[in-house]
Amino acid sequence: MTPGRSFPNIALTILLCAACLAGCTALPAPEPAPSPARGLVVTLLYPGPQTEVTMGQGLRFIARVADEQGIPVTGARLTIAIREGNSQQVIGTVETTSDPDGVYRGGPWPVPHRIPEGPLQLSLTARQGDATGEASGSVLVEYSVSDTLLNKYGFWLDAPVLKGIVPTLVAELGDARNGLIRWGGTIPAQHVLPENWVEVHWREGRHTLESADAVRRFMLEEVGNLGFTRIRSIGPFERFEFKKWDAWKVGARAQVQPTQVEFVAFYAPEVDKTYLLGTTVTLPPVGIDPHAALRAGFEVHPEVQASGVARVPLPDLAPGPELLSPPLGARFYGSEQPIVLRWQPAEELTADEVYRVSVDYSYVEANIDVTFETRETHLTLPAGLYEKPNCGVFNWEVTVMQLAASDSGDRPVARPVSHASLYWYVEWRYPPDAPAPFAHRCPNAQF
Repeated sequence: MTPGRSFPNIALTILLCAACLAGCTALPAPEPAPSPARGLVVTLLYPGPQTEVTMGQGLRFIARVADEQGIPVTGARLTIAIREGNSQQVIGTVETTSDPDGVYRGGPWPVPHRIPEGPLQLSLTARQGDATGEASGSVLVEYSVSDTLLNKYGFWLDAPVLKGIVPTLVAELGDARNGLIRWGGTIPAQHVLPENWVEVHWREGRHTLESADAVRRFMLEEVGNLGFTRIRSIGPFERFEFKKWDAWKVGARAQVQPTQVEFVAFYAPEVDKTYLLGTTVTLPPVGIDPHAALRAGFEVHPEVQASGVARVPLPDLAPGPELLSPPLGARFYGSEQPIVLRWQPAEELTADEVYRVSVDYSYVEANIDVTFETRETHLTLPAGLYEKPNCGVFNWEVTVMQLAASDSGDRPVARPVSHASLYWYVEWRYPPDAPAPFAHRCPNAQF
């Protein structure tokens, strides 16, 4: 290196470094890589894929949330989305709460009515801070009685659940054109049972309801099978508006006084059917009209192409005989005066028909039935009934029966060809000066 030329190189190096320091910035330090998100393990404990729930029922959910090491996680937000099985549309969302063991509970979530039967899909999502977890499941949904009635017969009826009664469908006859259902239940009790029942009768077409007498004929001749309990008399008749229909409200007397019965008759032109709604209550809740409450949930749905058929056909029966005398509730003392039951047939008997007169009476907790068959339109009560232990009240009704030879050649087999008549009674008492030869043991109401 030449000593005379070394200084310019040094100066140039100094200038370049100064320029770099003045106009350049240092490269940034690399950012640390993000730590992987923590995972939550979500397990659905209930319901399971084989769990069956009914529409309208409250569905509860139970799940567990843990970390990746299996340690329970509390305080996470666990949400359950419920999707309808076919459309996958979300039809409900449930939030849950946790306990110290990492178990989360939610609900009850009311399963909607009027959705398809089958599986509902469940999607569970848990979050706590940056930790997440998911799970899925399913539950099977079945039609409620209300949904079944809608699909089969084209009308909707809310479940009769006064006083928390769990109802049962106890009768289903006919088809979507002409039929009958009875639905309700009781609360177990002694002697007088709290109960509520709804019955729906429907007949295709417009039946005459222009007067009280026409409504009575429709009830006795076209419907015939009235009431969950036996009916002693019907009336009074009152016009009123039931929802949007011109209707008749009809009172009725049940077998015993604590039981209250009411009917509503109307024609629904949108489905071309004539309906009779019956409601029966015993010891109903106070402060409400129980009959109005039970029928409030009735609707007809013309958009439903109902074509259901019950397992049991609606019997094609003639009107029941009309009872004439003694008057309902007539009282007799002693056995000297015969008690003659009289009735008027709807039409003359054929050669193989008879009147079956059913008489029943109570004693202690038993109810004893005695039947008589005759082709006459009257029957004298046997004095032997009066002498047997009884509670002094004898109920009676008349049905036309057709006799046919039995396969075994024994007594002919009888089948009803008419509805039963109304259910009347007479009081047959011992005189005050001649007490009964048996103890009076009658804990239940008689009329």
